[in-house]
Amino acid sequence: MQTLQTNSRGTSVQILQTLLDLNRDGIFGPITRAAVMQLQAKFHIAVDGIVGPQTWCTIIRHYPFQSEAVPPKPVHPKPSLEIKEYFLPNDAYFIKPTKKSWIFLHHTAGWENPYRVIDAWGREAERKVATEFVIGGQSIHNTSDNPNDGKILQAIPNNGWAWHLGIGNQRMHRESIGIELTSFGRITKGYFERRVNGRLQTIELDKNKYYTYLGQEVHRDQVEPLKHPFRDYSYYHRYSTQQLQSLKQLLKHLANEHNIDIRQGLPNLIRKKGAKAFHITSPQMCINTPGIWSHTNVQTTKTDVSPQPELIEMLLSL
Repeated sequence: MQTLQTNSRGTSVQILQTLLDLNRDGIFGPITRAAVMQLQAKFHIAVDGIVGPQTWCTIIRHYPFQSEAVPPKPVHPKPSLEIKEYFLPNDAYFIKPTKKSWIFLHHTAGWENPYRVIDAWGREAERKVATEFVIGGQSIHNTSDNPNDGKILQAIPNNGWAWHLGIGNQRMHRESIGIELTSFGRITKGYFERRVNGRLQTIELDKNKYYTYLGQEVHRDQVEPLKHPFRDYSYYHRYSTQQLQSLKQLLKHLANEHNIDIRQGLPNLIRKKGAKAFHITSPQMCINTPGIWSHTNVQTTKTDVSPQPELIEMLLSL
């Protein structure tokens, strides 16, 4: 169920009003808010008049659901969002829920399987490094079998959180939602780089082929050549069409769920600066403007996410 508060409207509000035995006008006004606060006080929930996950669970548990009282579904319902729960162990994230005001976009710098990404986080539970969602993509080998392309996995339940920004224990870190796109990220042509005894060393390879930072060859169709270099690299592993479609759907869902204006932040900065918006790094800028941001907007050493034209087009369409 989506989070509801004053001025919320629609079917979810009607369902809430039905369960609380109120007039079913579909508008979250003073009467509905007062009834919610009364219930929150009765069951020792934070009395804020907002119907979030904990309040919804309490209402459904203590007020039996009457299916015949639920308003009918729209004649043309929107396609449902498919999110598969694949939760981390409880000790791999911070369980205490937080209010969400920011969404940060990342890529994994690795293989396309989102399950393995979450499994890897779980094996290092003590670090508590993870994002709430991971969206699968395509293999660098451009194989035709990509069962996880566009699949959305949820790793952290109930508005918990984990470290994902590298900016320390501050409000924006605790109150942001991280979304990972599986992607190798930066790619080089004719060589790859590795550290030897602490120094970056260039390993020369076939000058007509592309390579990940680990030296694996990348199929040409999985390479996104950028018009201008981004963080010193001209090629990146392409975010797939299905990934970006799933990301757009998830962003809209989270906007409704958490009352986040997803037109603000990076999308608005793109309107002013174009692809250069991804280069701008200012944690304070992000703190001052809740909305969507890239990991690159808070860390100069990061390359996630890259300014792929299709990603930019999607963000501007929100």
